[in-house]
Amino acid sequence: MSEEEIRAREEALRRAFVGASRVSCGFVDLEAARLTYQNAGFTVTEELMEFLRAYGETTVFWPSHVTGDESSLTISVEEVAQATPPWVRSFEKRLGMSALPLGIALSTEEMVLLAENGDIILGGDAGVQRVAHGFEEAMRALITGDWDMTFF
Repeated sequence: MSEEEIRAREEALRRAFVGASRVSCGFVDLEAARLTYQNAGFTVTEELMEFLRAYGETTVFWPSHVTGDESSLTISVEEVAQATPPWVRSFEKRLGMSALPLGIALSTEEMVLLAENGDIILGGDAGVQRVAHGFEEAMRALITGDWDMTFF
């Protein structure tokens, strides 16, 4: 992916995420990502690879609707290496379906997960929360604060 392609992706995501204060995208090495997931003990799916192709190595920043402080969500293969399969399995049990780690979000560093049905989930000490179906919908919901924050 060239610098020009990265800038074009940033611009497209800035337009998609109305209310974001900034969007930062980096280079996505899909083969390295595949190996990182496999080495961490996760199954690599075609849906995951498509997701990483579109949104990998991206950070979105926005002002918190609660505090006004800057919030962020980062999709990063480096963060996946920190996610342990037992921790992810505990989230999967609560969800009732498989999920893969994608990155971190918010000041509490909730784990961002891609559920097998395409939902974006936040997982942390308090439990799991469904944000929305699909990444762009989930980002819009996080930015506006318009999502069901119920833990399950």
